[in-house]
Amino acid sequence: MTERLAQQKQRIEQLERDNADHLETIRKQQNQSKQQLKKEVESPPAFTKSKDLSKLVSSNLPDAVAREEVKQKLDEYIRDIDRCIAHLSTLS
Repeated sequence: MTERLAQQKQRIEQLERDNADHLETIRKQQNQSKQQLKKEVESPPAFTKSKDLSKLVSSNLPDAVAREEVKQKLDEYIRDIDRCIAHLSTLS
């Protein structure tokens, strides 16, 4: 009985060490993930104005005022999407 008790205590100690190692690995991965998300949020958006989109808008809309309104609206949508992505990144 005492031998079995000693074996079980050793097993418990080993499992506790393994658990501590796993927790440390998880902490490191979480820190890396947070740093990566922080970099993504802090970095400027990949695009704020698409030149191709502007060309498309200018070639298909005859009225200059209408073209400008569409460009402004598209830029606004892109900024909103960038804000949403940044917000969702911070939630993880």
